[in-house]
Amino acid sequence: MTRVPNTKENAEKCFCPKCPTFTQSNCPEEKEENLYCAKGKTACKLSKEGCLCGACPVHAEYNLEDGYFCFRGATE
Repeated sequence: MTRVPNTKENAEKCFCPKCPTFTQSNCPEEKEENLYCAKGKTACKLSKEGCLCGACPVHAEYNLEDGYFCFRGATE
């Protein structure tokens, strides 16, 4: 899998803030988390409520295959 660069451009395209898993709690927003495919796992206590990774432009641009990077961690 391709390593996703942690850039401002990728963060602006990132779908994480729209994801049902992300929006179930204020924690990710308060900790300014996003772009889990580049930055790694969440520090928040979340449950899997749905994943938008497959619809994210960053996912398509870097030919990613999986989802739930908020739980799995960054690509390598």
